[in-house]
Amino acid sequence: MGESIIAKVIESLPSARSLAVDARLMKRRTCEYEMFLSVEQYHVLPRLRSPFESVEAFLEFAHTVTNRRKSRSGRSLRLQLAGIFREENLSHSHGAHTEGRRKPDFIFPSIESYWDGARRDDQLRMLAAKTTVKDRWRQILNEARRVETKHLLTLQEGVSEEQFREMREEGVVLVVPTALHASYPRGVRGELVSLEGFIGETKKLCA
Repeated sequence: MGESIIAKVIESLPSARSLAVDARLMKRRTCEYEMFLSVEQYHVLPRLRSPFESVEAFLEFAHTVTNRRKSRSGRSLRLQLAGIFREENLSHSHGAHTEGRRKPDFIFPSIESYWDGARRDDQLRMLAAKTTVKDRWRQILNEARRVETKHLLTLQEGVSEEQFREMREEGVVLVVPTALHASYPRGVRGELVSLEGFIGETKKLCA
């Protein structure tokens, strides 16, 4: 269902293609979420109007709905990014396996280049995409051993300076849409990378 909703969003917002990539992502993200809520309401409300046999049954149903929301949010973000990368002619592999069957969200310029021993490590890049950071950012540290600096795109509105410094010490660079930069501490805003900046840097690096 995720792919069809994303495709519908892109079809419904043709003007978004003219927006800078950061604004394009946020606009499509908002539209996609509204569509998802409509679909969810159609499927979930009828069940809520029927009695549950027990509190446990209700909690199990609520847990299923919550988990579906969480998995949809991350997956839709990755799909939207993949669409933007294609629109911006940024060569990439999405969901390919690296060492130990690990699966980073994006490898640039391609997974074939990643496994090409003739290509230098500094000509490769990876990007993880997580709606929120919290402690899950550590999961990306071993996803692509050849890439020393890990880029992580998030939609989280702000992290503490302490957590930001901890990520930087581990070689993680935050990619954050420009509309969210103001939600971060002043001391770290200058170190955030916009999506547009990431795409431009990656095109030059992986050419």
